[in-house]
Amino acid sequence: MTQPPALADVRTTMFSYIRDPYDPLQAFGLFRRRMDHIFRELDDVVGARARPSTVWPRINLRESDQAYVVEAEVPGLKVEELDVMATAESLTIRGERKESAPEGYSVHRRERPALRFSRSIALPARIDVDGVLAEVKDGLLTVTLPKHPEVKPRSIAIKASEA
Repeated sequence: MTQPPALADVRTTMFSYIRDPYDPLQAFGLFRRRMDHIFRELDDVVGARARPSTVWPRINLRESDQAYVVEAEVPGLKVEELDVMATAESLTIRGERKESAPEGYSVHRRERPALRFSRSIALPARIDVDGVLAEVKDGLLTVTLPKHPEVKPRSIAIKASEA
């Protein structure tokens, strides 16, 4: 059974219309997709800088045989503006940066606003609270948390049995 010539012409015309590279609707769709891609990239780069980080200060926690060491980024904070508290199983770092301008000066731009924070982390094992040491150098707070004697690895002597 053959189809009338008019219907065959319509189908051919429809398919060629969809695949036409010079179709203004297809060109507009491609332009819209490219612009969406550009705006997503722009938001990833610029928007990430504009949004405050969700957890502050950022920390690293590492372990040696004798202790855990926590390093926290605290740029621009003085020792007096920080508070470190340790329990046998956690560490809390608190601090506050106040807005201040030297006397006689006025502020024209403030990109580092006042800041108050508190961050607690659970430690992987118990620590000896009495031996905790904290130091600030170049905007990095380093807290050394010695392991509790029960947690430290011990060498076990092996006896040879006489059989």
